[in-house]
Amino acid sequence: MKIGIPRALFYFRYGRFWQQFFNHLGIETVVSPKTNKDLLDIGLKKVSSEICLPIKIVCGHLEWLKDKVDTIFLPRIVELNHGLYSCPKMIGIVDIARMQVGNQCQILSPKIKNNFIFAHFLLGLNLTKNPYKARKALNKALPYLNNHKTNVFDNHKPKILLLSHFYNLEDDFIGQDIKAAFIENGFAITTKEVLDQTILNSANGFAKNIQWIYERELYNAFHYNLTKVDGVCDIISFGCGPDSLVGEIMNQHANQNKVPFLQLIIDEHTSKTGLVTRIEAFSEIIKRKTYTTDLHK
Repeated sequence: MKIGIPRALFYFRYGRFWQQFFNHLGIETVVSPKTNKDLLDIGLKKVSSEICLPIKIVCGHLEWLKDKVDTIFLPRIVELNHGLYSCPKMIGIVDIARMQVGNQCQILSPKIKNNFIFAHFLLGLNLTKNPYKARKALNKALPYLNNHKTNVFDNHKPKILLLSHFYNLEDDFIGQDIKAAFIENGFAITTKEVLDQTILNSANGFAKNIQWIYERELYNAFHYNLTKVDGVCDIISFGCGPDSLVGEIMNQHANQNKVPFLQLIIDEHTSKTGLVTRIEAFSEIIKRKTYTTDLHK
């Protein structure tokens, strides 16, 4: 059996774990290439224009994989913590995939609901019929679940919190130009991926009202960093309802704390030039604010 893994969406958090897990089960994996314009253009033809950019991108990856593998692995991640859900489009991507590939390729989609590790054990057991082999493969893969990163800040540079989902920032096609623009303007960047899950999943304060797991991560990262950075840049995919709601709350809180806040809404029509221009203007606001603050000290 040859299993394909789309290099999109959940791949950017769990991809290394999945590759190791399947490899230790003795199953060959094929990962689609990095996102490019050709893959995006293919995805655009497969779904409605109202669908958000990350879903359009994954559809391009599905199309690339379907003729090259026996099965495409695309789990249905419904709930990772009690009461915290993925957004409806993330849950429904499995159904979109099945409609897209039809009979050309099987979709392997275990349902994950509060049992991430056990769901993978059951998947391995189903694939090998060998509980010992399934457990051993899982143990070998578990260290790759830790994608925790660290920041080493240059204290002489202003700090920016780059706030978006991992499947946006880690996909170079979406995140690379934005990161590069801030770096070129002299900023040190931090993201929510450097924070421990206990911070990201916290139900303290307003966060307890947020029932979407990845939006709660965004808000908690914002709240944790609000007094530690010089500005916040929130990157939202056009058409993402949960992000729009949480983004507005964060914008209000940033204004109350006099922290510069930039919201970038992206889709397939977003141009690099437009992004860079907005980031340059935002950078000037932060630098002038910092300079004015220093004068009054």
